Amino acid sequence: MSQQFDAHAYHINHATLNSYTASPNLLETTAWQPTSTGLEVVNTDEEPFLATIVGRASVYHLRCGPGGNHFDGGFSPLEKVKYQFLLTRPANPELAADFTATINNLEELQSK
Repeated sequence: MSQQFDAHAYHINHATLNSYTASPNLLETTAWQPTSTGLEVVNTDEEPFLATIVGRASVYHLRCGPGGNHFDGGFSPLEKVKYQFLLTRPANPELAADFTATINNLEELQSK
C-alpha cells in the first residue's frame, strides 16, 4: 500500500524553519554577502544558505540527465550532473499559499 503525502503536516512541520523559503522568518535570517565570485545568500551564521522550496515540477523544459555543463557526445561523471526544471504552483491550496509566500520572500530578498 502506498503512503499518502500529507500536505498539511508538511506545511506545519516546515512553516517555522528558517530554511523554508515560505517562512516569515526568512528575511530576518538571511543576507547577501560578497564573495570572490560575486554575491551569495548566507544565513545568520554566515554559512551559505540552503533552502527548502515547495513546488510542482513542470514538464515544460524538463531537463534531467548526466550532460554536465557541456555536451560533447558523452556523459559527464555523476558529480557534474545538472538538473534543470521549472517549478510551478502546487495543486494543494495550503502549499500553493506557501509557493506564493516563497515568491514574495525571494523577490524581497533579491531587492535588498
